Amino acid sequence: MKIAVLSDIHGNGEALDAVARELERTGPDRVVHLGDLAGYNAEPEKCVRWAMERTSGGVLGNHDAVACGKAGGESFNTPALIAARWSAAHLSDGSREYLGALHDRLVLDGGILMVHGAPSDPDRYLFTLDDAVDELDRLSGDVFPTIVLFGHTHVPAAVIRRHDGSTEVASQGGLRLREGERVLLNPGSVGQPRDRDPRASFLLFDTVSLSVAWIRVPYDVPSCRRKILAAGLPRLFADRLTEGM
Repeated sequence: MKIAVLSDIHGNGEALDAVARELERTGPDRVVHLGDLAGYNAEPEKCVRWAMERTSGGVLGNHDAVACGKAGGESFNTPALIAARWSAAHLSDGSREYLGALHDRLVLDGGILMVHGAPSDPDRYLFTLDDAVDELDRLSGDVFPTIVLFGHTHVPAAVIRRHDGSTEVASQGGLRLREGERVLLNPGSVGQPRDRDPRASFLLFDTVSLSVAWIRVPYDVPSCRRKILAAGLPRLFADRLTEGM
């Protein structure tokens, strides 16, 4: 089975349209999301509705939690809180209900664990190798899933714990997992990449061959910027979209 994994769409309708076209071309068997459908950008309703109709599983992101009223955003900086509250005001009742029904974690067939931030804490950022090592150490043992899909950082990543107990950052080019290795996989962000590559990012995982591929898709960044500014959202989020251009 080929699974497409999307994360951190963040209300970016243009990026989502481009990714949806790529999904039509590649034809995965299943599409899932790792949360933060809302926040930052100007089309949260479109993105949540797409997830409701086109994905077969997802988890709650921290921006989604504020947008649907499950959290107050006390840890957010001011621009992020403005955007999350704006998203809340521009979501339909049905979209808020969908977000409110999402859980912090979801286990797919085969024991693949989906989380937004980290298995130990949905709000934790796994930025560095040390972060990943700490998470793997906390969750070691037979009950720990072999594959963890996580988002939140907006940066594509793969960290593998080898059979000998060592942990390393893996190359994102032609990655193929070995049976029994444990891995943390981050698809990057559809709606606001932060690795200085402005293209939307998502991940394709083949559960049979254990191959992993990160797909980058260009989209209409100027159009998305215009919508952010027209909505009165903080300019910061429009400017971030051009990082690396």
